[in-house]
Amino acid sequence: MPDWGLGRYELTAAELEPVARRVVAMAAPLRNERVLDIACGTGNAAILAARFKSKVVGLDQAPRLIEVAGQRAAAEGLDISFVEGIAEDLRFPDASFDVVLSIFGLIFASDPEKAFAEMVRVMTPRARAFFTVWLPGGAIDSFVNVCIKYVNAATGQSGPPSPLKWHDEAA
Repeated sequence: MPDWGLGRYELTAAELEPVARRVVAMAAPLRNERVLDIACGTGNAAILAARFKSKVVGLDQAPRLIEVAGQRAAAEGLDISFVEGIAEDLRFPDASFDVVLSIFGLIFASDPEKAFAEMVRVMTPRARAFFTVWLPGGAIDSFVNVCIKYVNAATGQSGPPSPLKWHDEAA
């Protein structure tokens, strides 16, 4: 899997912030609800959820992005716990979260079925989950495939985009 902490992901994250705003508004986290942002990147959704006075955890595999997210949260005086980890192995007890979010992050899991199962496992029985995907063959899909190809080549890493067809309701 590519190291999303390389380069300046912050520029891409800024472009995705309107999506995070929309998703967090739909999720409407309540005061003191426990919120998990999977693959939080620079913290867009986590920060927005914390503004609702929710108890937020942001998880990402890239330590540098976690650091950036923590700095952004601290600049706003928000108390968010940012932790390093992967979607396929969420190190939280069962039924830990009332709201689970992922803005174009969960879809990059190397084992999408396991990542989805982990997301469900950490949700309380009445939890709400919101995650974003894009349709294959579109501009974003093509762009991401090119980016992954060149990031993998530059870093010697490997890992194609997730094979799960997130856009397919049956999947």
